[in-house]
Amino acid sequence: MLTTDQAATVQDFPTATLVCAGPWFRGHQLDTRPAIVVGPFGGPEFADTAEMVVVWFHTIGAPKPGDSVQAMFPHELTPLDDTLTTMDQATFCDLAASLPFGRFAYDDGRDLIAAVNRAVRERIEAAPAARRS
Repeated sequence: MLTTDQAATVQDFPTATLVCAGPWFRGHQLDTRPAIVVGPFGGPEFADTAEMVVVWFHTIGAPKPGDSVQAMFPHELTPLDDTLTTMDQATFCDLAASLPFGRFAYDDGRDLIAAVNRAVRERIEAAPAARRS
């Protein structure tokens, strides 16, 4: 948890953290929109030394490096008080459905895919059982 006198670090944004950030397009930063943390820049093995976080702007489209998947500095990210399990159902379904149609550089998406799969199971387990007549 950050205090007001601490600067955000990569460790403050683990994989599957929901954030708001402004993606970059042709050298200009766009308005903020929801995104999800893919992991530390360079992969999980660089979690202790990375200075940037890879994020996927899932509302832009399927994961595609440079377009919807970008490296961001921690100070550019605002964490959201939501998780994959608690986020809006329709948004989660869109995110989960578009995930397999994209790609991440260097297999960076493995941990995110695992987190989304866990969230699918958690959502199914939490759903009320259908009534039988």
